[in-house]
Amino acid sequence: MKGIFSHILILLFFAVEANSQVSSISMNNMERPGTELVYSREAPKAGDTLYLKVVIPQGWHINANRVLDDFLVPSKVEPLAEGMKFDSALWPAPLKSHNELLNVDLLLLQDSFTISLPINSISDNYDPYKTSLKFTYQACSNICLAPKTIEVTFGSISSGEKKNSYLNSGEIGEKPAKNSFFLYFLLALLGGLLLNVMPCVLPVLFLKIFDLVRRAGETERNMLKWGLATAGGIWSSFFVIAAIIFIVRLTGNAVGWGFQFQYPEYTATMALFIAIFALSFFGIFDIWMPGNVLKVWEKRAKEDGTRGAFAYGILLVLLSTPCSAPFLGTAIGFSFTASALELILIFIAIATGLSFPYLILSIFPQWTKKLPKPGHWMVILKQFLGFPLLLTVVWLIWIFGKQTGATASLRIGLLLCVAVFFAWLSGLIAKPGKPWWRFAVLWLVFVAIYVFSWNQWIGPLIQNRAGSAETNVEDLEWLPFSSVKLDSLQNEGIAVWVNGMADWCITCKINEKNVFESEKIKEIFAKTNVVKMQADYTKPNYEALKFFEAYGRGGVPFDLLLTSSREAILMPELLTADLVEEALKKAY
Repeated sequence: MKGIFSHILILLFFAVEANSQVSSISMNNMERPGTELVYSREAPKAGDTLYLKVVIPQGWHINANRVLDDFLVPSKVEPLAEGMKFDSALWPAPLKSHNELLNVDLLLLQDSFTISLPINSISDNYDPYKTSLKFTYQACSNICLAPKTIEVTFGSISSGEKKNSYLNSGEIGEKPAKNSFFLYFLLALLGGLLLNVMPCVLPVLFLKIFDLVRRAGETERNMLKWGLATAGGIWSSFFVIAAIIFIVRLTGNAVGWGFQFQYPEYTATMALFIAIFALSFFGIFDIWMPGNVLKVWEKRAKEDGTRGAFAYGILLVLLSTPCSAPFLGTAIGFSFTASALELILIFIAIATGLSFPYLILSIFPQWTKKLPKPGHWMVILKQFLGFPLLLTVVWLIWIFGKQTGATASLRIGLLLCVAVFFAWLSGLIAKPGKPWWRFAVLWLVFVAIYVFSWNQWIGPLIQNRAGSAETNVEDLEWLPFSSVKLDSLQNEGIAVWVNGMADWCITCKINEKNVFESEKIKEIFAKTNVVKMQADYTKPNYEALKFFEAYGRGGVPFDLLLTSSREAILMPELLTADLVEEALKKAY
């Protein structure tokens, strides 16, 4: 009798709801929940996830996907997709509540939550953004209403009382208003200029100073060619990077500033190249060309040195991309979402800023006359400048180790030792004046050894590590970045500091050492109860990159404070303890 009585009460509540015209919340229809449909990546594939983000209006709740009474209706989702198959939906853990009036236990979902639908397979040529969902729910407050079914599609984001999602929808959070293109162009120009004094550029900058000293006193014509060739190497490199970014964007994938450093193949190749380059500076061997080719090359080098200057310009760009100078991040963030023409113009501005000092010195060569005259001291200086290059190699190997693990790092180190042996052997039996085929054969043999070793002993280790779920956040004070977790914390009124970093980002390491490892800053974070969340961008991290782009940045370093009231405070690339302390005062 008791169970029958409770069922009759529920039916009476449905009848009252259907006929009542009273305006109180307990008797009216609940307004449509806030909904948003998003993928875990922009171009989803099998193994990725479709998310349904739901926000229930305040004062209401809905039944969970399972109920404890036959007269209650469970919530459910039904994908509508002709070319996509899903595994079973993953629902959040419900809240359990006992209704004294009905004497039944209820399993509830309220506030903000996310339902995950793992993607099992996608048909070829199927547009995943044609997928929609039917979401069935029964809303309850003091009473339970009749169940409703709504359809959720991409691009139609309804808003509940609590809004703002940090999931991948193409519209993450609230993007800052775009200023004029001219402003971003100026920021790119200034950021490129400041790149010249960033730590990652210093090894090549030393080489350029050496080259400049060697050319002190040359004719204005030759100096102008030297400056234009350096700028040409810089401009052409940035143009190639811009083209790569645009092509990758056309494929539906995302790419950020310094993206090439996320790939172990690149860091290993750069380490090898720079190590061999450093050995030539120490005089262990010479890189040379045969016969007439060498004579023509040397003659042109003596005349204007354009080839060497062009190569230095390329190397300058290859080593500068892991750095994000002040003002540069904002311009890069704009360019990654801009049109093809704007993307290229922004990168031209960066290239112009980076090459500006060399252009000025080539236009006003009289400034170089104050430098000391060439002599034997330059041989010693050249050897000395090999050491910054070796430090760069150590840094690249460290990055490679963080990406691939100790075993792969050891093996690439052994290959570098083999490269040193071949350089020594080249200087012994294949120096200039000897038959050039010796030089060519030696280095072709080394390339064969390198390729074989990589395919057999290094590549498989990288693939195995890429398939693991390992995170690189070692400090237990930092939560690994998750847009779902971030949204959950914000819905609870908790302020969150999001730090985007990468092991190859030297500016990030400076911020970490000078600011985040400071006991003073640690104490302030503890006192203010701000949750620290870290987005590791050392390896490709699509979720983090889309979050960066939502706030107008295209890479790391990235620091953002989301206050308890959801105000976003975007920090500059280079941090100070005072700036962080001032921002944390606004957390609550």
